Amino acid sequence: MTSHGESWRISKIANEARRAIESLDLETQERILTELEGLQTDPFSGHVKKIKGKKDIFRLRSGRFRVYFRIVSSSRSIEILLFDQRGAIKNKTLERL
Repeated sequence: MTSHGESWRISKIANEARRAIESLDLETQERILTELEGLQTDPFSGHVKKIKGKKDIFRLRSGRFRVYFRIVSSSRSIEILLFDQRGAIKNKTLERL
C-alpha cells in the first residue's frame, strides 16, 4: 500500500501512551520502539489489524502489548492513541477515538 521512497512518520504520541511505554523495562521499551519504527516504513504490515467500526484506527500487536493508532493518509502520518497490555486495553474506551 505504500510506495517505495515515501515514508510515514509518527506525528503524535498521546501522553498516556508515552508514559506507559516509558514505565516499561529497557528491553521491552526497545522492542516497542522498534515496532513503532516499523510502522513508519509500512503501517499496514506485520501484526496490524484494522479496528471494526472505526474509519482510520488500527491496532498493532507486540507480544502482550497493544498499540492503537490512527492513520492520516493525506499527510502520511501516524498518531499513537493508546498503549497498554492486552487485558488492560480492553477496558479502555475506543469510543473517543
